[in-house]
Amino acid sequence: MVEIFMPKAGMDMKEGTLVRWLKEVGDRVQKDEPIMEIETDKITMEAESPGEGILLHKIVEEGSVVPVLSILGYLGEKGEAVPTDPATIENLTEASLAIDIPATPYAKKMASINGLDLKDIAPGGQDGIVRAADVMATPLAKRIANENRIDTKKIIGTGHHGKIVKSDVLSAMSGDSSETMATDDSYRTEIERTPIKGVRKVVGKRMYESYSQVPTVMQSMKVDMTALIEFRKQINEGRKEKISLNDFIIKATAIAVKEMPHVRSMIEGEELVTYAEANIGFAVAVTDGLYVPVIKNADMLSLGEISRQAKDLADKARNGTIRPDEYSGGTFSVSNMGMFDVYTFNPIINQPESGILGITGIEEVLRMIDGKVTVCKEAVLCMSYDHRVMDGVGSAKLKRRVKGLLENPIEILV
Repeated sequence: MVEIFMPKAGMDMKEGTLVRWLKEVGDRVQKDEPIMEIETDKITMEAESPGEGILLHKIVEEGSVVPVLSILGYLGEKGEAVPTDPATIENLTEASLAIDIPATPYAKKMASINGLDLKDIAPGGQDGIVRAADVMATPLAKRIANENRIDTKKIIGTGHHGKIVKSDVLSAMSGDSSETMATDDSYRTEIERTPIKGVRKVVGKRMYESYSQVPTVMQSMKVDMTALIEFRKQINEGRKEKISLNDFIIKATAIAVKEMPHVRSMIEGEELVTYAEANIGFAVAVTDGLYVPVIKNADMLSLGEISRQAKDLADKARNGTIRPDEYSGGTFSVSNMGMFDVYTFNPIINQPESGILGITGIEEVLRMIDGKVTVCKEAVLCMSYDHRVMDGVGSAKLKRRVKGLLENPIEILV
């Protein structure tokens, strides 16, 4: 008999969603054949069968969120007995991995104070996470509150250690909120409450860590895009697959990054590590967050190859099919906000990289050139950098090199 587990797709993965089974009970499955579709915090992917045999039993239903390495089903031969008792399955799963009950830190603390086992507490939300409100209310109080649509988070419990009891809920229902109700923001009308999860949760966590842990400095420099826009127009004539301005930006950045080791350096523990490759990540907005796919050794690729890879990786990111190896290994990143007419912004560093180069929308401005007033198409390079790794001069040198390449685009090709 072969146990089918929730795979661990990446070091940070703690749980996954079984989106759908690709096989039915009774189907024969070959080893490494796709057997189910799962969703992690980052991607949706097909998971392969760990062995060969008949799908004998499905333990977990589609749409369920379960910890990694939980048993989802069994493969075997016809007539082979499989565990179906929930207690037996739970013991088998726990024997393979000590799994924490999904709960907020405060819920765990209050459960410990009250001598409660999190396994015995039913989560109030659909995401399966035990919250303080679930711990801090008796089952009867929660049932009465749910039936009468009373938000227990706004009730101050009078029971032991602040536990919400039946009388607290009844007082809230009767309108006697002077003692049992917390401040009510009644002037706000709530229209939706959605758990933060998936890509949005990961992005939020990493951006917060980057902004709070890294001494970030932002520096800007204007760049004249007039020549590049005309140059791009010329090389795209007759081309089926057009080269975008972003492709030029990635290539120019890669050239500059390859030339400057300090930009390819990053802090790892107590060491400053310099990498050899100019692997350029580029920000891609998706429905629920942000991905930063990485083009490896971009300085060695032609504009056409960069264009093909960028389009392919961006499509995978938006479709949720991008692989972990396709958004890791970057040594520097770019973020292009030009299509949204952004005038200036402070991009957040994609840790552990030393910096990120942002580029704004293009604006027509009047400039005095050789004694004549000339219309120029101008953008701004906005770079955020880790001041532990580089200083203002190092940042300026990178931007100045990128600026020189974009203003003389023929140099990007030679």
